[in-house]
Amino acid sequence: MPKVIIHDAIDDAGTDLLAERSDLAVLAVERDDEATLRREIADADGLILRYLPLRAGILEAATRLKVVARHGVGCDNIDMAAATARGIPVATVGDANAVTVAELTLYFMLAAAKRARHYDEAVRRGDFLVREAADHLELYGKTVLIVGFGRIGRRVAARCLAFDMRVECCDPYIPQMNIIDAGCVPVADLAEALPRADYVSVHVPLNDETRHLIDRAALERMKPGAILVNAARGPIVDGVALHAALESGRLAGAGLDVFDEEPPRPDDPLLSHPATVLMPHMGGSSRGAFIRMATRCAQNVLDALDGRLDRSVVVNPEALDRSA
Repeated sequence: MPKVIIHDAIDDAGTDLLAERSDLAVLAVERDDEATLRREIADADGLILRYLPLRAGILEAATRLKVVARHGVGCDNIDMAAATARGIPVATVGDANAVTVAELTLYFMLAAAKRARHYDEAVRRGDFLVREAADHLELYGKTVLIVGFGRIGRRVAARCLAFDMRVECCDPYIPQMNIIDAGCVPVADLAEALPRADYVSVHVPLNDETRHLIDRAALERMKPGAILVNAARGPIVDGVALHAALESGRLAGAGLDVFDEEPPRPDDPLLSHPATVLMPHMGGSSRGAFIRMATRCAQNVLDALDGRLDRSVVVNPEALDRSA
């Protein structure tokens, strides 16, 4: 009987879908219980994984694993080289949480632009005349630079257009006509586009190319008074350099769902800076998205076991060819 491991909890919608198959054994392995995972993965056929690390040593213990179903879209917590070498496809949830992350991005832009923390606290302490400062910003007529025009970036672009913004997009890995057809302006050079943008929003995966893509040099090129949003992966932005840019007043604010280190250290200065709006890496985890992701993970496992895994959601399609 095929065995499926769920490493860390997912929504009941996913486990219920797996339970509909009477020919399946489903085993839950608690987070941080690496010893049990190493033992049980030896004869497992499918693995559902959230954000916990999946190292080469664990993958090497697997003898018949047909899929790692990632409960999300990023795979930087998985040793992809080891998975591919062993012919193990890694499948993501595709666009199951794309709308949720896009909505959070707009929340960050609006909350930072409107200085939501500052004015909320002022009203609560009875300072109603703080309104006379009239120093919050608008999205209308401003330029947003979207870095990465994938499932999430495209949805962010559509929502920014609805706010009557000029939307520029930098993504050299897609046909540039896709950006034009979406009503946006393609830009080939990130460094050249940064000084024009009132808002910069990052939507790329974390890899060797994108680690600290937004570094001190990039931040220094940004328009004075601009706002940065990172709802992708923490290390894409140099956190130390970002704090320096906020502290100097060069940037007006930052919206962050992710951090260099997660959870962030209590003494991380970004946590106490008044110009930051923060969330605990939950941009793709709304109630609806959590259900959709759990269901998609379960379906990816079932499809892999049935030999019909959708190639479009597989991050390493070469593993499919290797295992064929």
